[in-house]
Amino acid sequence: MTSMTTRAAARPRPAPQVNWRMIAGLTGAAAGATVVAGAFLPWVEIFAGLIAIPGVHGGNGRILAAAGILIAVAGLDHVIRGGSRSRWLTGLAGFAALGFSGYLLIQLAATTRALGGDSMVLARGGPGLWVTAAGALVAFGTLFLPAAPAAAPAANRPARLPALRARAESIRLSVLARTADLGSGGARRRLQIALGLVWLLDAALQLQPYMFGKPFVSGVLEPAAMGNPAVIASPAMWASRLIGHDVAAWNTAFALIQLAIAAGLLWRPAVKAALVASVGWALGLWWLGEGLGGVLTGRASPVTGAPGAVILYALIAVLVWPRRSGPAMPGHGGVAAAGLLGRRWSKAAWLLLWGSLAYLILQPAVRAPGSLHDALTAGAAGEPGWLAALDRGAAAAAGSHGLVISIALAAVFVLVAAGIFFPATARPALVLAGLAGLACWVVGQDFGGVLTGRATDPSSGLLLILLAAAYWPLRRQASPPGSRPAPVAAGRQRAGAW
Repeated sequence: MTSMTTRAAARPRPAPQVNWRMIAGLTGAAAGATVVAGAFLPWVEIFAGLIAIPGVHGGNGRILAAAGILIAVAGLDHVIRGGSRSRWLTGLAGFAALGFSGYLLIQLAATTRALGGDSMVLARGGPGLWVTAAGALVAFGTLFLPAAPAAAPAANRPARLPALRARAESIRLSVLARTADLGSGGARRRLQIALGLVWLLDAALQLQPYMFGKPFVSGVLEPAAMGNPAVIASPAMWASRLIGHDVAAWNTAFALIQLAIAAGLLWRPAVKAALVASVGWALGLWWLGEGLGGVLTGRASPVTGAPGAVILYALIAVLVWPRRSGPAMPGHGGVAAAGLLGRRWSKAAWLLLWGSLAYLILQPAVRAPGSLHDALTAGAAGEPGWLAALDRGAAAAAGSHGLVISIALAAVFVLVAAGIFFPATARPALVLAGLAGLACWVVGQDFGGVLTGRATDPSSGLLLILLAAAYWPLRRQASPPGSRPAPVAAGRQRAGAW
């Protein structure tokens, strides 16, 4: 009797299973309730907070409240019944509400900035829209939670149309093989997500009111084509005239394309397709929308955004392509070296990029004594007071020392370009590249002008930081004695659909 009791006590207990269906459903319901609460909270406060205006007093607030109710109902339905439909509805509704909230936050910032200086109004933003955006972000995040294990089919359920199902499964696997990236993880997957978030920001910027009018053509597209050779400028001007016939329709299409690319990069089954679309769309924008970043005009400066952000989108998309088959190469170029270009050509791309930046900063028009001062002063227009003051301070410090600053920056760019080729200097060069990108992004590019209501992208500084992360050497992880690497199939099963 004692031995039986001992054996029963020693019998291992099954590990508790995490109920991801319950977690995802309750999280979605709470996120929907948060979105609704944010719609009823004040979005704008005037007269120094004496009068608070809730979001539901306007049509936009009611739309977000309805989206919050939909998210909450879908979350509760997922708790009760489970299934992928309610999970997708929660996540996609959260994604749409997040994009709309981001757009409204940009507009609210512009409105309060315009009214904040009026002593009779004293307008300021309230917490409601931020709460709504936070709830939408949580709802969207439920898509990234692990999927609940599928229920085993009933033993007495008859098999229906097995041949058709097998054919459909074969087609699905064939499509996934061409469009999905179920195996990437770690730094590569994080960079894919970062690129998707940048495209999401571009889509939000494309939905600004300024982009739906003629000023988008006359103030953004046409000036970018000026000064280029005819072979570059003529197609760009033709595209500008075509867009000018119906700016609203074209701009809506541009925003939807960028939103689709962002969604594809965030959704594993469409990562490869989204990366291909990133390259194609970025190259088209770089030519027809940015005039090749002005690199052929003789006036493009890396400080103010050359060679353009979208061409860097294309380079990052190539570098974060799913890793080639074979062992990883810790310490030899990181994500970039293990990608589509390989170690040698990825370093060649880095050398070409930073060597081009060194050339651009030394152009006669850019290195002129007062050129940097004038560029920084012009960049202050339309920016918030604190950022405009930073620009004016940097312009005053630059003064007429444009030549000296250009030579110093060119030396930095050359060190960054060459440092990547030597293991001892690779990490310092990448740190220097990130700091240079950050400095240009803050001072020369004003965060891409996203606070002015007229920006189309976050500019090149942010992308230079992401590029440095793509080249950061990977550390070799020590494996415990006797351990063997997990099979690829097992890794893919752990990755799941995301």
